[in-house]
Amino acid sequence: MSLHNEILELQQNNPASVELTLEDISVDPAVPIDLVGKTVFVSVKKRTDYRIDDTEALITSAITVHTAPLLGLTTWVLTAAQTLIPLGHYKADVRIYTGLTDYGNSFTFYVDIVPIVTTRLT
Repeated sequence: MSLHNEILELQQNNPASVELTLEDISVDPAVPIDLVGKTVFVSVKKRTDYRIDDTEALITSAITVHTAPLLGLTTWVLTAAQTLIPLGHYKADVRIYTGLTDYGNSFTFYVDIVPIVTTRLT
């Protein structure tokens, strides 16, 4: 899933696994970003959080093992605890690093935290 400027819906207090396709969209057609040896950081913040760091981020993840790194494919795995944030509309971004080298935002997107539709007791 390419999330560039898209909305991702996650259920509150529910684990999730999101396949991400990371592409260089500065060229036409877009090409996959080679993720070999790179760490993908995903941050989810309040829409009013304009800090350049993640000190007030509600969700942070560092992905070091990728699904198909040469194709720009990785999986963002979230625990139920990570999605246990207030219901609402948030902004998010992805940054790619090799050691201390920042490859910049590959994209920004939005996350909606929604209630679980049905809870089964039996």
